Amino acid sequence: MKLPLFVNQKNKYIAGSIMYAIGYSFYYLTNHYPYAQSHLLPLSWIDVHTPFLPYSVYIYISEYFYFAAVYILLRDHENINKYLYSFFLLQMLSCAIFMIYPTVYPRGNYPLPSDLPESLQATWGWLRAVDTPGNCFPSLHVSSVYLSAFVFWTDRHEKRYFWFFLVWGTLIALSTLTTKQHYLADILSGLALSIVFYRHFHFKQVYHARIPDAAEQVSA
Repeated sequence: MKLPLFVNQKNKYIAGSIMYAIGYSFYYLTNHYPYAQSHLLPLSWIDVHTPFLPYSVYIYISEYFYFAAVYILLRDHENINKYLYSFFLLQMLSCAIFMIYPTVYPRGNYPLPSDLPESLQATWGWLRAVDTPGNCFPSLHVSSVYLSAFVFWTDRHEKRYFWFFLVWGTLIALSTLTTKQHYLADILSGLALSIVFYRHFHFKQVYHARIPDAAEQVSA
């Protein structure tokens, strides 16, 4: 089935905002209101021996700035369309998995040290309030950041940013372990999903051809 390339310079941010809002809404519902009983996953050797590093929460929450930076820097509108399709449907598939087989991390085993600075305590309080220890497998944190980094590899204007976002995304992925938000299995499954969705929507999916608007022709 062919998909339309509906995003252009005029509606880029509106389309991105709508799709992100829908995706986040589904994530929030499955995260805070699980449909079935949540399951603990077995802890791997890496899970057990990775230390809890409270300051790495700043790397973890940098994901929100990460996505904004990626979307702003992407200029090739065909690539932006493919990115939105892959990102949105990755969110939907992950939320379906969260609903069918919800998983949870034993975050209660890692209480916050009492001597943390007040600002760090507040950051952790906010994070643990908005993001429960559910929705673990697969990690959307990991799949989303890697998918977002990969799209620069096929962006004819901004390929130079690929390595920067790949390194940043890898730090975010590792922070899911040091903040005790995810299992190693979540990271590996998230990375695998990002590769599958990137390859499908950027190389295999067929799209309707579209005549670029005037702004695109100027930037080309």
